[in-house]
This record gives sequence, C-alpha cells and structure tokens, in this order.
Amino acid sequence: REQERGTMSSSASHTILACAGGIAGAIEAVLVQPLELIKVRFQLNHGHNGSIISCAREILAEESAGGGTTMKVSRLFRGLLPELCGMFPTRSVMYSSNEMAKRLLLGNDSNRKQEKMNEETTSIIALSGAFSGVAEAAVVTPFQVIKIRLQAKEHLGKYTNSLDCIQKLCREEGLLAFSNGLSATIGRNSVFNCVYFTVMFKIKQLSPTPQDSKVKATVHSLVTGFVGGVMATMCNAPFDVAKSRIQAQNSKSMEYTSTIQALMKIGRAEGLTALYKGF
Repeated sequence: REQERGTMSSSASHTILACAGGIAGAIEAVLVQPLELIKVRFQLNHGHNGSIISCAREILAEESAGGGTTMKVSRLFRGLLPELCGMFPTRSVMYSSNEMAKRLLLGNDSNRKQEKMNEETTSIIALSGAFSGVAEAAVVTPFQVIKIRLQAKEHLGKYTNSLDCIQKLCREEGLLAFSNGLSATIGRNSVFNCVYFTVMFKIKQLSPTPQDSKVKATVHSLVTGFVGGVMATMCNAPFDVAKSRIQAQNSKSMEYTSTIQALMKIGRAEGLTALYKGF
C-alpha cells in the first residue's frame, strides 16, 4: 500500500509539474510575443539589422493578408496562436521528461556512495536537461514551423491565419514540412535546457536560496533564472538562427539542407556574428 501511495504521489507531482510548466509558458508567450517576432525577423534577415524600435514600426505598418495597411498593434502578435497551442504540451513534456530522466539516472546510481552521488549530480542535471530538450523538440517543431511561416517577411500575405497556413503547407509541401528544422530544434532545446538547468543548479549550490525572507528568496530566484537564461541563450543562439532559416524556407526549394550546413553557410556568407542575430 505504501508503494502504491508513492507511485500515486509521483504521478501527481508529474501532473502538477506539467500543468505548472504549461501555464507559465502560456503567460510567457503572450508577454514576449512582440519581441519574439522581432527576434525572428532579425534572424531571417541576411543583411544588417536596424534597431528593435525600427523593426517594430516596420511590422506595424506592414500590409496584412487582407490588404489593409493601417497600423495595428495586433501585427506584433503574429504567430501567437501556434505558440500558445504548442506551449502547454511542449513545456509539460520538457519539465516532466527532465524530471523522469533525473530520477532514472539517480535511481541507476542508488547503490553508489553519497560522496560519489554528489560528485556526479551536476552531470546528471546536465544529461537530464539535454534529454528533455530532445523530447521537447519532437513536440514543438510542427508548431514552430507554423509560427515562423506566419512571422517571416517573405511570406507576408500568403497565410491569412494558422489554419490557412496548415492547409497550404499540407497541400503544397506535404506533411513532412511540419518536421522542417527538427534537428536544429533538438540542438537549440537540448543545449538550452542542459546549460540552463546546470547553471541554475550550480548557482543554488554556491548560493542557496535565502530562507529568512520571501523578498530575498524571490530576488534570488529571479537573478538565478536571469543568469541561467542568458548563459543558455548564449550557447544555443546559433541553433535558433539555423532553425528559423530552415523553417522559413519552402521545402521544395531549400537553401539550407541541414543544421550543420546552415550554420556553416550563414557563418561564411554573413560572418560569425550572424549566428547571433536576434540575441
């Protein structure tokens, strides 16, 4: 009976973790969507990028699929629907698979001495993060393809909404088009999760969360998350650029054929700094 309770408790914690991840992701998606759109535009631009403000003004003044040219704030939220639809399943998969991988690795090491366990904890965190990135990428890629197509400047006016984009992709490029950029997405998500969770873990090891004040604990959590996010983005940005370039192109006339080829071609043609466009 105790074992059954333990199993039920574990399942419940997985469910709570998955739901919390999905809700947090949805809130994040709405708040950062305008910046996400500008980031994608910067990544897809082969030339010099202007400022964030100038890019935002350009987006606001763009012609819509219906032919309107009046400035609309809603244009800054292009691609939000597929982002939201994909956020809950992808964040849920990411957090739950990370937790499952961590428990599996810790379980396999259960017979080791505690000192050895502590020495290997960082590697367990890193491996679990990398694994969760693979699972997350498998779920998020189709949603990302739709989002990038809706946001790309070269596709302006082609798709009226997400459903129209799905229908045209199926008809013109086939179902495999929804897997475009999968390897780049795996690279992006695995590197990010690996670095992010590892940095968070190491910071908390070196500077534990204050227990004497909720304000201090909140500030500590925010600073830790910010540092982890910046370091992870510094490592995964080239994969994100490659992903956007691959997913924006038509499957039947591809300039970029693989993640490595895309990284090398962008680096040679536009310089290594181009791999950090949108950073």
